[in-house]
Amino acid sequence: MSLKNILKLALAASFILALLSLCACGGSAGGDYRIISPVVNPGSTLSGEDFIITSAFTKTNYTVTINDPAPTDEPGPHDVSVTVSDGRGYERVHYCTYTVRSYLRDSIRVEIGTPVTVDKFINTDIDSYRGRVFEFDDPLTVASYGIGTYKVGILVDGMLQYSSLILEDTTPPTASPVTVHITALTGAPRADAFVADIKDATSVACSFKEEYDFNTTEDVPVVIILTDEAGNTTEIASVATCAVDTVKPEIHGVKDITTFVGTSPKYREGITVTDDSGEVPRLEVDVSRVNTNVIGSYEITYSATDSSGNKTIVHATVYVVEKPKITEDEMKTLARQIYDDEIHTQPGMTKWDTAYAIFKWTRENIKKSTTASDTTDPVGAAYAGLNDKEGDSFVYMSTAKVLLEIAGIKCQQISRLQYDKEDAHYWLLVDIGDGLYHFDSCPTGRAYEPFMRTDAEIDEYCRQYNIEYYYRYDKSKYPTRGTTSYYDNAE
Repeated sequence: MSLKNILKLALAASFILALLSLCACGGSAGGDYRIISPVVNPGSTLSGEDFIITSAFTKTNYTVTINDPAPTDEPGPHDVSVTVSDGRGYERVHYCTYTVRSYLRDSIRVEIGTPVTVDKFINTDIDSYRGRVFEFDDPLTVASYGIGTYKVGILVDGMLQYSSLILEDTTPPTASPVTVHITALTGAPRADAFVADIKDATSVACSFKEEYDFNTTEDVPVVIILTDEAGNTTEIASVATCAVDTVKPEIHGVKDITTFVGTSPKYREGITVTDDSGEVPRLEVDVSRVNTNVIGSYEITYSATDSSGNKTIVHATVYVVEKPKITEDEMKTLARQIYDDEIHTQPGMTKWDTAYAIFKWTRENIKKSTTASDTTDPVGAAYAGLNDKEGDSFVYMSTAKVLLEIAGIKCQQISRLQYDKEDAHYWLLVDIGDGLYHFDSCPTGRAYEPFMRTDAEIDEYCRQYNIEYYYRYDKSKYPTRGTTSYYDNAE
């Protein structure tokens, strides 16, 4: 290669290197400056010199002009263009950015349970933060945060800015040990029974460190692990004192029962339960298989469980049998005995007084029942009132009727006029010498006494309580009733 060609190549290479140097250094004529992206505090004023760095060896005086508005009140990056000139004809426009620092820190870390206040977010490295107003955009939401990372809005002099809140839990929970006393055979306690006064900013789960056998009479050391929501753990050592009771309670007095169809036996009568611990376990009686409306034999079960879980079960049989028919003579013998011993009639008593004594005795001595009587058996119904002292209106009526007949007082049965799905009701028409009057000793739950009442009086009673159906009857089927009120005469 000739010297001439070598010189040409050298000049070309020199030109290329100069061009590359110009591009790398910002494109100046001399390649001796660089355009930068400044970071400034909010509220400060930017100048052109903030965007340029010149070489230490440059001899050119460059002037930088900011072409766009460059406000510094809003944090974050901003685009801007600047013009660089050297005063000798070189001039070039550069597009660059500048960043305004925030009055808020990018993020903060706070231990859960510590109050999160707005001052924790302030970037105190910026002196001009003083005198500005900082407040949460949504303080209630900030107060509700649990463990995690959250974007928090903060108003700085009314302008909404954001920072990150990292709520963390690095503190393990604390608690005090509790000794647990175990007597139940199968009563494995819960882990949280061994600790008290648990303290932590989050919820805490309790678990056994290992499996323990509490069915013993020895003390059992245990270790309880407390774990909070962040996974922090604490081990608490405690102890279980064990004195397992294996003795079953005893059930006394269980025997087979015989009862009549339609009656309710007293399953618990005469039954007692004892336990070696001195407690009185609760007695449970299972009669779900018994049907007292059907003749037959049925199994019942008595069970008792003490506080240690020991259980005793005893079975018995209920025999449901047909109730024997009571003869009329037997019923009247009992009625006479009650009339003589309990009605307490005295010589010289008026029929009114005697009838009222019978009214009071049947009303006060017979317990009202919802079980319907056999209305074809007035003898049995009267006997139920006299002997069992329990029954429905048919029993009250039948019992009062036989007692009134013993007293020589005329009376006859009367019954409600029933419509579809209505209950039956029975009472008496009684004559003490002045005609027939209504007599009903079956309690109604009201203070009113339907004793020797006229049609008008029982009709008014029904209207008063809106129960017109109660004494509704077919008046054409009964003899004429008295119309003069005993109560009006009494007044």
